[in-house]
Amino acid sequence: MALMYVAVAVGGALGSVLRYILSQLAAQTLGTTFPYGTWIVNAVGSLCIGFLAVGLTRCAKNPVVAALLITGFLGGFTTFSSFMNETMQYMMAGLWKQALGYLALQLTCGLVMVFLGIVTARNLF
Repeated sequence: MALMYVAVAVGGALGSVLRYILSQLAAQTLGTTFPYGTWIVNAVGSLCIGFLAVGLTRCAKNPVVAALLITGFLGGFTTFSSFMNETMQYMMAGLWKQALGYLALQLTCGLVMVFLGIVTARNLF
């Protein structure tokens, strides 16, 4: 059981660091007028979780690997709380179109990416 905790902690730390790096890179290259970093990590994370949910079930039935990658790494990498905070900032600024557009974009993109990950993994495994 202790190994599971270590796997989640290590995965979470690595995912969080990578999220921070990608968010900073997105802000530097794409600007800060839109929360590109959060959108990118959530889209990539959604694709990965769909892929890993199928791939790990079919190939590597190791619960420690699943805990490391899905709960730990992707849990630290993706960020629902930042997404909600950014949406609230738009709303508090009276930018309702941006808030609703951002909500729609994140939710639609997330679902599409999970679906693509699942379909890709099913075709590979």
